[in-house]
Amino acid sequence: MALPPNATDSPLSNPLAGAIPKIPALDNSYGAMLLGTSFGLMLYGLTLHQTYRYFRLYPRDLALFKGFVIGILTMETLHTVIWMIACYHFLITDYFNATSLLTGHWTVKLNVAVTGAANLLCQLFYARRVFLLGPKSRWVVAIAAGTMTACLGFDIGATIEAFKLSLAQFPRFSWLVSAAYGCAVVTDVLLTGALIRVLLRSRTGFKRTDSTLDMLIVYSINTGLLTSITGLLVFVFALILPGNYIYAGISIVNAKLYANSVLAVLNSRRSLSSSTRVVDDFEMYPTNSSRAQRSQAGTVDTWHGPQVCPRS
Repeated sequence: MALPPNATDSPLSNPLAGAIPKIPALDNSYGAMLLGTSFGLMLYGLTLHQTYRYFRLYPRDLALFKGFVIGILTMETLHTVIWMIACYHFLITDYFNATSLLTGHWTVKLNVAVTGAANLLCQLFYARRVFLLGPKSRWVVAIAAGTMTACLGFDIGATIEAFKLSLAQFPRFSWLVSAAYGCAVVTDVLLTGALIRVLLRSRTGFKRTDSTLDMLIVYSINTGLLTSITGLLVFVFALILPGNYIYAGISIVNAKLYANSVLAVLNSRRSLSSSTRVVDDFEMYPTNSSRAQRSQAGTVDTWHGPQVCPRS
């Protein structure tokens, strides 16, 4: 005897029907968090590779830059571990606990502060580079310092509110996250713009030199382009879609791009310096004594500041 078409949907044919609580759709919340964590893990692998490459290529680099690299790796490792714990908690441990999905977990609440600290460390690296361009560029660094301070304040405020409220209530304060990333984008634009301005004013009219400066301009834009785009996306999504985790997923990728952009700048010094003296002077040594050190060492192992002199 043939079963009716809907027989497989009856409680008798499916003894588990009704026993499993209905879980809300997680596509735009924890699904976005899982995708962001997955892409973040890929980029974290690149961070590990670049860190290894840095210490292999520049064992005699300045202690300051070694500290930057160790700090970046530490923050990125902590950032990655926090999101892995969050994914396991929500998607494995408490998947059938709908209340937990709404109340949240300490990892998600702490991630705003950890992400903000990791991004701030990378921005300080770029701010120092612009500061060394000379007195005419230091006013930009002063403004950038204000936006970085504001960004840190918004991150701290968002973290405090996250620990005070449940995830269901936090969307009312997601504008704090949006404001923090808005300040971060402004900081990126200021620092990149100052660097490009100096490069443009340093053109000499000689084809070889100017083509090298053009390459540096494109390089400077590219190092900040992806972080600015992803930061802008976080800014927008945290404003227009505060009730989901799309902006959180993008912020994971944004933090990893910040770290890899700084490490890429540090690791590219030797390849850039081998092409032309202009790049070497701009990217590496601020004084004649450091040039003497370079001549004695035979390789470029430090990067203390730029040497391009803008035309008056």
